[in-house]
Amino acid sequence: MRANLNRMSLQHIAWYLAFALAFSFMIPIIFTFFNVDEVTKTGVILFGINVIYAIASGIYAGKRADHFWLILFFPVIYLIGCDFFFDSHTIYCAAFYFLLAAFAYGTVRD
Repeated sequence: MRANLNRMSLQHIAWYLAFALAFSFMIPIIFTFFNVDEVTKTGVILFGINVIYAIASGIYAGKRADHFWLILFFPVIYLIGCDFFFDSHTIYCAAFYFLLAAFAYGTVRD
């Protein structure tokens, strides 16, 4: 337990935050910049890219034995950015992303 606390640095936490910001804001901004239609944007980002990222972040955090709360960054930041880029019904995806990350986290933990 002590080694895990020593390994957890502010830089490590910042990387989780940076990736969560990138997937929650930068990818939708890129799709909006290229004027991608709403159906494609919603399908590719919400049910493609974000699902893969949620699972990957859960697996990464679980394999490194990082704190569970680190996987909360993405769903929470996604919820904040959801109003800017997507319709109101997409807020429910935040819970789905959290569940995916939590299940992935739990499956790789010892």
